[in-house]
Amino acid sequence: MNSKTIARNTAWYGLENLIGLVTSLITGIAIARTLGPARMGYFVYVSWLTTIISSLSSVGLPETTRKYLAEYIGGGDYSTARFVYFRTLITQTIFASVATLGAVVWVLHGAPAQYRVAALLLVCGILPAMVNFISAQANVASENLSANLPASLASTATYFILTLSAVFFHWGVTGIAFAMFAMRMVDFLVRFFPTVRRVLTWDSGHAHPPADLRARMVRFGLQSVVGMLLALIVWDRSEIFLLEHRSLDIRQIAFYSVAIGLAERLLLFPTIFAAASGASILAQFGRDRSRLPAMAASAARYIALISIPMHVIAVPLAAPVLLVLYGKQYVGALLVATVSPLLCLPKAFLGPIQSLFESTEQQKYFIMTTILASFVDVAIAWSLIPHYGALGACIGSGAAQITAIGLMWAIGIRQYHIQLPWSFFFKLSAISATASLAAYAVASHLSPLGGLIGGGITAMTVFFVLAYIFKMLEPEDGNRFKIIANACPPALASPLSHLIDRFTRRMEPSSTAV
Repeated sequence: MNSKTIARNTAWYGLENLIGLVTSLITGIAIARTLGPARMGYFVYVSWLTTIISSLSSVGLPETTRKYLAEYIGGGDYSTARFVYFRTLITQTIFASVATLGAVVWVLHGAPAQYRVAALLLVCGILPAMVNFISAQANVASENLSANLPASLASTATYFILTLSAVFFHWGVTGIAFAMFAMRMVDFLVRFFPTVRRVLTWDSGHAHPPADLRARMVRFGLQSVVGMLLALIVWDRSEIFLLEHRSLDIRQIAFYSVAIGLAERLLLFPTIFAAASGASILAQFGRDRSRLPAMAASAARYIALISIPMHVIAVPLAAPVLLVLYGKQYVGALLVATVSPLLCLPKAFLGPIQSLFESTEQQKYFIMTTILASFVDVAIAWSLIPHYGALGACIGSGAAQITAIGLMWAIGIRQYHIQLPWSFFFKLSAISATASLAAYAVASHLSPLGGLIGGGITAMTVFFVLAYIFKMLEPEDGNRFKIIANACPPALASPLSHLIDRFTRRMEPSSTAV
């Protein structure tokens, strides 16, 4: 049941994020080329500050909504789930109004005159974005990720059309800021009302919620907020703040943002799977919590299968991609773009272990490891940025993520007896490294576009040949992937199943004594 649910939600969430990826890539390139590194640097800084304010409220109440909705829906208690949704929705709306008002006051007093209107549009988008988190997490908790798709499609289309219009008609940063504001409003409106209607159909019940529920929600929410404050340093590009204050070249912010942005797009597919599996992990706590460690281990296995090849192979291809997409004015970001894929790789493994901590209400492990990682991040970035700019910021971020993820999984292995497939990780890394070296051998002798195409084809060929020779998949992997294949149209299902068999190790026949 969990495999089918995760596969279905992966498909829906994947479609939603794939559309967003393509749209953000096109609009991001258009904005970067139009504004240039200097103006782009300031716009990124203001946008980042606005995103941070919204992100502070993407946890706490929204994560509390997801955690307890999933738990009570998983246990069949829709009356309590309904109480949780509306209580967190009202509280979040109040917090959102206060945060937006404070941001408006800050802009009116501190923003440069030429960016004031754009900054006001950005901060006004905080209100719908914060309230929208509750409905989005309610759909995740229901293991119904398809319900988030219409709003994402509508908001993405809005942003795409308005951003390209701003670039074409030369509306500058104000036009781009309006596109972002409109995107958040459309996302909120299209998602909010259907979610409320669906929750209203749940049995309201007559019994009061469990006596300890409010205390559990408050404790969990406070832990989430503390964790998010720390996570802002490790996971959400806090280095942009240090670059603005420690580097004399404003372009370094743009170089860092562009390079990290390209690398983090590789996290799309592991993030999709982590979100789908995370929803099932939270719901599983209400069904049978004894299976949680095995689910976390399986999630890590498939995230590795997706992310390790992509990030390792991206190393020799990152520089050609940057030059082809953004042009020579961003040549200062080449080295940062080259190392970013490897330094961003640990973040792919955050989802399963964080969901496990959340489901068992042991977020203290996330908080403790993130505190240590935040010191690593600030110390390294602070010392390296004055001399190395964006590269120093990237190294600090990567070191912090390696520290945090390593410690989290070490705790998970010890506390929950998670058994990770280390031999699989090693074999996958070796095959990916070989494919990456082959790509470098080709790409280093060609033009950027030729290197991107030739290196990419070479890497894919080498990887799949080695994956076939060494039979990358285990029998249980093949069975799970066939669930997805069988959901495809009949014309595709049979060829996909046959292809999966070619990469799957056969079970050794058991010998029986005669």
